[in-house]
Amino acid sequence: MTDANLAEQIRALHTETIAAIEHRQALAAEARSALIAALRNRLICRPGCEDALATWGLEPLPHRWTVSADAQLSHTRTHAGLGEAREQARFGVPDELRLLEPAMAVYPRHVINVTPAPAENGQPDPRRYHIAVQVTVQTWVTATREAQALRAAAAIVESHLPALADAGLALTGLRWQGAHGPDDVPLDDIGTNGWPEAGAVQLTDADDLPAATAARDAAMQDLAALRRTIRTRAIRALVDDEIGGCYQRTAERVNQFLADLGLAGLPRAHHVTVVADVTLRLLAGTASEACDAARDTMRTATTDSPDQARPWTAYGWTIPEHATVDQDGWRVPWRHEYDMWLRGHATSADATATAEGLVHADLTRALADVDHTSITLTATVEGAGIDLYLDPDRD
Repeated sequence: MTDANLAEQIRALHTETIAAIEHRQALAAEARSALIAALRNRLICRPGCEDALATWGLEPLPHRWTVSADAQLSHTRTHAGLGEAREQARFGVPDELRLLEPAMAVYPRHVINVTPAPAENGQPDPRRYHIAVQVTVQTWVTATREAQALRAAAAIVESHLPALADAGLALTGLRWQGAHGPDDVPLDDIGTNGWPEAGAVQLTDADDLPAATAARDAAMQDLAALRRTIRTRAIRALVDDEIGGCYQRTAERVNQFLADLGLAGLPRAHHVTVVADVTLRLLAGTASEACDAARDTMRTATTDSPDQARPWTAYGWTIPEHATVDQDGWRVPWRHEYDMWLRGHATSADATATAEGLVHADLTRALADVDHTSITLTATVEGAGIDLYLDPDRD
């Protein structure tokens, strides 16, 4: 391979890598935004939203944090006397601190000193006192994590320092103690914006073909993993009934959520009910015993847990009064009902034919050693929509 060909191949790999990384960043932002929009519209609950964000490795919901710091507040003010100055230092703070936006609270802890202020322009003023107090500073921020809350609080206080200085107030020696909370932010106050831009993607080993290939593969795998986890968690919410309401309406919302993110839609199926009528010939002493024997016989064809082998629920019944004597036994009419969702059929007729075939095969196996009349099937297509029986790991 020539140097030119190698360089071109590496450039192509870098292009694919950058595209995959940027696609993943965009998908993460869009998924988080869509999920928070669903939360604000009361379509999902807060715990479910928080769990989905954690499962997808996305930024959590913002919370309200109370952030505290120790500091020294120094200022010079006019007072009637030393007693009043000390009282003010112990229990009060200058009014300018109460007018700050964003809000910041300052609580005196102990007085460091209260001394007469130096003369100004050679003219001493016995009513002016310099006050230094140890204080606790508190402010409130909305952030997703404690570290972010601490940075935001520090930025708020720093932004106030010039205005405080203009008012003759000095806040020094700030030592941040931590953030208390978090407290839930009202839903209407949670923005749906995605993450801030991550910036340009930086690649290393620009001239190394194996490294460029590995970086491209890793980026593609990360993108595929996020797509898969988003889809799996969305289907899990639907399967576990985390999202209330009519199944089909809820499923369509989940389907639209996936489609808006560029993911494949949920599998669709025809909902078919098949009723099978058959008469069993059974040896028994009484009609009641014959019906018990019929139930035992049909137990193998009864299920309330659809799976790949039997994608349906099925149950049956008989009425003892309908049983009739038949030579040395009984003839017991039995009705068995199948409820199934079948995928991959273009028309209702195709789904009906498949359903009837499945039911006939299932009953033939169940009645292989049982004397019975021919089986009569009545199939009805109840509708078509998103499959009721979804598997988060496969679908």
